[in-house]
Amino acid sequence: MATWRLLFPNGPVNLLCTRKLASMKNATMKIINNIGKDILPPKPKKPPNPYLLYFHSVRNKLQQEHPDIKYKELVKKISEEWPKVDSTIKQEFQKQHNDEYAIYKQKLDDYNNLVLSEEQKMLLAKQLIKDSTLKKNQEFREEILKKFGKPKRPLTSYNIFLQSKKYSKDSNIPHKEWMKNISNEWNNMTIQDKDKYYTISKQLKEKYNIELTKWKENMIKTGHADLLKSNTESKHDSSISKYEK
Repeated sequence: MATWRLLFPNGPVNLLCTRKLASMKNATMKIINNIGKDILPPKPKKPPNPYLLYFHSVRNKLQQEHPDIKYKELVKKISEEWPKVDSTIKQEFQKQHNDEYAIYKQKLDDYNNLVLSEEQKMLLAKQLIKDSTLKKNQEFREEILKKFGKPKRPLTSYNIFLQSKKYSKDSNIPHKEWMKNISNEWNNMTIQDKDKYYTISKQLKEKYNIELTKWKENMIKTGHADLLKSNTESKHDSSISKYEK
């Protein structure tokens, strides 16, 4: 699946992967939002437009004058009066809206540029990962950990070879057939021909292992060792692609 995404970023298989990941993310949005209430400051609310400012300014007065009026009728009455309001008054409401909107934009920029502390990031990651719906999906768990600094796993030697071939692909050849041809080409290559891909893969893996070790040490130092799943991770990292054999 990852190989298809690498070669054909706009292909049908990648579309299925995208939909699957999007579905997983949607399934966890409520969790993220609930966690955000405890960790993040509230997101700024957009200010009311001039009509709503006018509505709120006259609503109480009309309700006092007509205590038995229904809300639907109240809304209708105010909306009918709005076109008749003096333009000077409307300009005042517009100015109030513009002033409040400028403040809102500044607050929104500050919110979007907010940098979470390491403690907040780890708390967010911990609660997401521990959720039962995420425990069942290692792929999404890995995506979350990457957001908090986990190094990206390097390509295998076969995938490096595959990547080098994607630009020379004949568009007239079906994907499945082309993939089979590439696989056969790799399997028929000599060790000497494969050696450069092995070398690149080895260098990337060594760099990854160093970065991963530092990341794990930092996780442990900050008291978040429980986020690490060494048994699952070691199996995944130590696994050898069938094309490496």
